[in-house]
Amino acid sequence: MESKRTEPASIPLLDLSAIPAEIMLLGKRLADTKYQIDMLGKVGWGELTANLHGLEASGEWNGPDDALTFFSKIFPFALLPSETEPLGVYQVPTERVIGRSWRWWPDHLSGNSEEKLREHLSGPQAADSTSYYFISALALLLAVQGQSRVNYCRQRHIPTITARVTYLSYPPADRFKLYHVTQGATRQSWVVLNDRYLQAIHWPRITLPALSTYGVHSASWPLTFPPVERIFAELHNPQQVEDFVAPCLDLQVLQEAIDEEQRAALLSAKPVKMALSEMDIVNIWPVSMTLTFFFLLSLVAAGVTAGAGGLGVLSLVICGMSGSLLLFIAAPVFLVRQNGLRRRKRDAEELAENAPENAELPPAAQ
Repeated sequence: MESKRTEPASIPLLDLSAIPAEIMLLGKRLADTKYQIDMLGKVGWGELTANLHGLEASGEWNGPDDALTFFSKIFPFALLPSETEPLGVYQVPTERVIGRSWRWWPDHLSGNSEEKLREHLSGPQAADSTSYYFISALALLLAVQGQSRVNYCRQRHIPTITARVTYLSYPPADRFKLYHVTQGATRQSWVVLNDRYLQAIHWPRITLPALSTYGVHSASWPLTFPPVERIFAELHNPQQVEDFVAPCLDLQVLQEAIDEEQRAALLSAKPVKMALSEMDIVNIWPVSMTLTFFFLLSLVAAGVTAGAGGLGVLSLVICGMSGSLLLFIAAPVFLVRQNGLRRRKRDAEELAENAPENAELPPAAQ
């Protein structure tokens, strides 16, 4: 931090000469939008649309959003500030600063207190207690400390503010891709960074023109990405990844999860050999007992007659047929999918868990 005092006359203007004209206009419009929203918010959040002003999750009004939060709602993949040394003390254009009047407003000042504030803003200590982040890619500054003075300078038509400025990066346009997707009657726009991270656009009427001016182009949803239907489902549970202000989806992690699910499904669908006696057939045991009775009876008859005569031949035939059928029932010669087995086992376990303590459970399937 700067320790010495600098006279305002010697403080340089922040150099914006290398920024294209269309980006300069974009930065000014974003700052103007935040100022207009804050002015509307003075009389209550009910006059505003949804959450562009600072609604808490509970629906209670919490005053205006801070500059970084507001910026992250408009521009996807806003980066959290890192611990870097300030560029220095500069005079920055008031019309390009996003501030936040939340402790006091210009109309709260008396004549004496306003005079003291003017003296401070034009004095050698004007940069004290200020911290502004400069996003050169968008010709925009975000006020972190010294927020309330931004709207005051706007209302009093003070063209510049003296502040300590730190650079804040923003990804270049060629690292973004914009996708317009539809599921049923729902249409959304998604932005993907580096072909991996996805954030949904919540304010398309503001964000889409801004991204277009920045140079972000639309594309068709790639076949290498997870299905659109799966993305819609996963958007309800975004994760905090990398150094982004807002949570997002990691498409690489999601695709790995989908691949693992598909491998598990293939394994569960792999057929295994089973016998009829192992299957969930209601009358298998009466049939088995009947066949066993005829097998034993014919075996005894064949033994008594030694296979001679008509009775012996008939006994041998019945013995062979019933024995073959018993072997057919007991031998694992049928191919059955494993998921059916697992489902029956799971149903039985759930029934056992949910049954009353003194209830008699039905016998397990044989």
